[in-house]
Amino acid sequence: MINEPDYKRMLGEAKALIRSGDFEAARDLLQEIRAQDIGKTDAQTSLGLPRRLQSALLKLAKAERDAVARIGYQFHLVPPPEKLARYGVFSAQDKAAMAELSRVPVPRCIHQIWLGSRPVPPTVGAWAAHAAANGYQHKLWREADLAENGYDRHTSLRHMLSIGDFPGAVDVARYMILRDIGGIYLDCDWYPGGNRGSFHDFLPLTGLSVFAEDIPRNTGAGSTLFANSFLATPAGNPVFSRLCDALPSVIEELDDAPAWWSTGPLIFTVVARSGPVNLAGAGFVAPPASNGASLPDVRAMAADADGLLIPWKPW
Repeated sequence: MINEPDYKRMLGEAKALIRSGDFEAARDLLQEIRAQDIGKTDAQTSLGLPRRLQSALLKLAKAERDAVARIGYQFHLVPPPEKLARYGVFSAQDKAAMAELSRVPVPRCIHQIWLGSRPVPPTVGAWAAHAAANGYQHKLWREADLAENGYDRHTSLRHMLSIGDFPGAVDVARYMILRDIGGIYLDCDWYPGGNRGSFHDFLPLTGLSVFAEDIPRNTGAGSTLFANSFLATPAGNPVFSRLCDALPSVIEELDDAPAWWSTGPLIFTVVARSGPVNLAGAGFVAPPASNGASLPDVRAMAADADGLLIPWKPW
């Protein structure tokens, strides 16, 4: 059985070979790793491979421009669907509540969360101005705000903060906020496009609204993976109650899995697919700002953008 240090070292060597362009040697080394007994060193994917090994195989497929292998490795880079399936099972009463909420208006309040000591990014101020100009409220949540509402006591939020996983902590916090208050949640790496109005111009703003990720995944509830970087819902949606209750078990069961499995888009999709969902149109997300784009660059881009959400990470 291969131990963790050797497994990590060999994967690192394979990735270095991929970066150097020696694809044949990388493939041989990855096949050598694949022949080893990994044991519990790494979680298995739905393809039956260790997760980190499959990630390395995906890197090789991308480097070799092997579209078929790339798509297969991406689709199956998730845990076996049966591991999460039970979290998407709801009672008839809950399903009826989801259906009823699909006709309930979403509160016009934009929620954003920023944790840690880094300065609040300029995207937050842009959304506050957008909200004021379009008849929405805007609320930025910091650690003190979460504590004031008792959200800091959630086991999964404390766990994510203890390991320095701020994205995972923000995942947990957004679900509690939407469960209790409802409204629109936005990650802080979006900038508002200014050419076509606001959320009510793109969506019905009743019930649960999301947009789809570009890459299909084996969710066990279809191949569409929902992003959780934008969410809109009335308060009281059973989807968010279930997520808040289930996350400690999901994190424990998936162990060292990435946050997008255990708190982010994957577990969100499994749960959300149990009820009706409004899917934003393809133009909802605008083309991304280029790497290193300045605030004036993004403002100029936003003035002509047809999409509402412009991907931009200013930090």
